[in-house]
Amino acid sequence: MNFGRNPILLIIALFFLLFIVLSVINRKSSSSLNDTDRAVRANQALTRVVNGEAKYFQANGKYTGHVSDLVPLEPKLGVDLTDGIVSINLDSSGDKAYVVEVTSTVVQFTRAFDNGKPVKAAWSCLQLKSAGKKYCLRTTDKIKKSIPAT
Repeated sequence: MNFGRNPILLIIALFFLLFIVLSVINRKSSSSLNDTDRAVRANQALTRVVNGEAKYFQANGKYTGHVSDLVPLEPKLGVDLTDGIVSINLDSSGDKAYVVEVTSTVVQFTRAFDNGKPVKAAWSCLQLKSAGKKYCLRTTDKIKKSIPAT
């Protein structure tokens, strides 16, 4: 090609070269967690709560109603809470049953246990982003749009 005779081709070639060079130079690596990492961390936090409650139940004959009681039994649970990746809600009568909800920006889990056994009918999950598909198939478009009747 003879770029001297057609300056438009030269300008277009320089533009594409500049575009490619700038995209390579400005490529930044992210140090924050991506959605897949957040889904993994939510699943790990759920496992830690369930394992911690099992240990607490074995030692005390009842479940705790406070996540803070589980941190000595599952130390990485403290990291989960500190990092702010997940939100953990734990509700127990302080007796033989509890419900835990672990939520991240990617997936939400709800689990219930009674006398050391899972209450499968009360288990639920919700995939908020596609990265949570490995852990939950129920998506937000499967939620009924009306308020349930009382």
